Amino acid sequence: MERERRKAKLLKGSAWWKNCLGRGVCAYCGKRVHPTALTMDHKIPIVRGGTSSRSNCVPACAECNQNKQNLPAEVWRTLLAQR
Repeated sequence: MERERRKAKLLKGSAWWKNCLGRGVCAYCGKRVHPTALTMDHKIPIVRGGTSSRSNCVPACAECNQNKQNLPAEVWRTLLAQR
């Protein structure tokens, strides 16, 4: 798990991640927020076998990231749609 955290830290410094943040949109709820208010979320959580890679990381607002917890992204999107 520590290895994935180190990889996530490196990914946060990449131009790709800065581009994602620059859009200012949560990948889950679609809200427009200030880029500094976005956090990195793993679509498949590390505790469920996910990795810190471009294909598994998305920008999320703090509310979605906190409420999603360790759910896979598809489960969280389904729950959001039911609200």
